[in-house]
Amino acid sequence: MPLRALLFDVGETLWHAPAPPPPQEFRRLAAERAGPVLAALGVDAIDTDRITRVAWDAIDPAMRKARHGDLKEPDYVAAVQDALRTIDVELPRNGVEVLLETIYVSGAEAGKIAYPGAREVLDTLKARGFLLATATNRAFGGRRFRCDLAECGLDIGWDAHAVSIEVGYLKPHPAVFEHALRELAVAPEQALMVGNSLKEDVAGAQPLGIATAWRRSRPDAEGVTPDYTFDELHELLDIPGLEAAGD
Repeated sequence: MPLRALLFDVGETLWHAPAPPPPQEFRRLAAERAGPVLAALGVDAIDTDRITRVAWDAIDPAMRKARHGDLKEPDYVAAVQDALRTIDVELPRNGVEVLLETIYVSGAEAGKIAYPGAREVLDTLKARGFLLATATNRAFGGRRFRCDLAECGLDIGWDAHAVSIEVGYLKPHPAVFEHALRELAVAPEQALMVGNSLKEDVAGAQPLGIATAWRRSRPDAEGVTPDYTFDELHELLDIPGLEAAGD
């Protein structure tokens, strides 16, 4: 069946952060921005650095646990609420949501840039008639994710987004890929998954019948063989079947 669509992982596939700000700068920005939010929520925050650090440090363990468990996207807000209670800070769910959105340093500000040729490759694939979607694990989606794409020059008019926090599951769970396929209205055999993770992208997509193209990186799984392997994004354009979208 001819290919009609490509699903793209984002981090370390389309963009990366080769020179991110030092950790202390992330902490400084987060604490600086948290102050007015905490004040508006009625929190007498003497040590905003500590509060933001405790909040942020609750996210990664929750995600790691899910990645080694049922792959269900964690309830990050609840995890942060529990962590803040350990330092006697009590916030409602909507307050935590605002706090996390405020202290999340992302996009160009976090040093993210598109890989060389990423925009050109995506534009070429669009011109060849292919539908394009993201299929990515992210704790933050929605407007923030779309803005990050735009800041990196990757606002190409995507046909769909399958972001783990919006879908409710993390790759390699099939729900992420199935969501993208539904949004694009294509069969698995008509799609190619492009990513840098053997475990999440290749091993996640292949059981559904989706072909895979692996951006060569440090292997994170054994016994997983992608359909195609590439090093630079422009090499994607030479993969058989990507000359033009099928009907």
